[in-house]
Amino acid sequence: METELTMLDAVISAENICFAYRGLKPVLENVSFAVAAGEHVSLVGPNGSGKSTLFQILSGYMAPASGRVLLGGKNIAALSPLERARRLSFVPQDTSADFPFNCLEVVLMALYPHRSRLRPTNENDINMAENLMRETGVWRFAEKNIMDLSGGERQKIIMTRALLQIESAVSGCAGSLLLLDEAMSALDIAARIDMMKLLSRYAGVRRTAVIGIHHDLYTAYRFSSRVIALSNGRIAASGTPREVFTETFFREVFSVKAEILGEKGFIVRDSV
Repeated sequence: METELTMLDAVISAENICFAYRGLKPVLENVSFAVAAGEHVSLVGPNGSGKSTLFQILSGYMAPASGRVLLGGKNIAALSPLERARRLSFVPQDTSADFPFNCLEVVLMALYPHRSRLRPTNENDINMAENLMRETGVWRFAEKNIMDLSGGERQKIIMTRALLQIESAVSGCAGSLLLLDEAMSALDIAARIDMMKLLSRYAGVRRTAVIGIHHDLYTAYRFSSRVIALSNGRIAASGTPREVFTETFFREVFSVKAEILGEKGFIVRDSV
């Protein structure tokens, strides 16, 4: 499966990615995987395992020391920021706001990569934004200053903007990529479940590839089509949640004792 997905039809593929910050030991070593349209992948691993660094490389913000990232079959290093923005949407963990835009204005910023700078916002743009904001439950904040929202509310606004950016892709959503770096860390459990359901629908119906860093292993188990686990900068496991989340995996990767409950998930009992 991994070999097949490294071909041009993969939305994104990482090929032998290595990276180290200056003067420090390697953060990533020979990381390779590919993600197809329609997959909802959770990237998991203990703190310091290289997850956020990998995301910076996948987004094109940082360059690997060796290896390459292909986005739609093209080396991401050769794509301009605008070309990347037309295929890839990235939601960071920190969604602090420094400018007093209202929430509808923030969501509409998603359209900038897909239109000329001279074209004003029109009724169709606003309708698209409204539909998504209603779907994510934030339309009630449309006229509210984003700086006045809670951390969880801001995360939902930025997630909505990312979804609109994907939905507005010139070639449609097929072949587009959504990267989420702990983008639901401030959401309560009900909001997190609703958002994970929505992301799974986006992946399946709109053929978007979704990759999210998650510390909440329970929602990763329940909603992901695949889990990729990093440990000490290397891929420790890759497969369906039931294939990956085993007692051995929890002990060796997270240093905890876990009881596997089959389709019901797992219970973490204690540290090793």
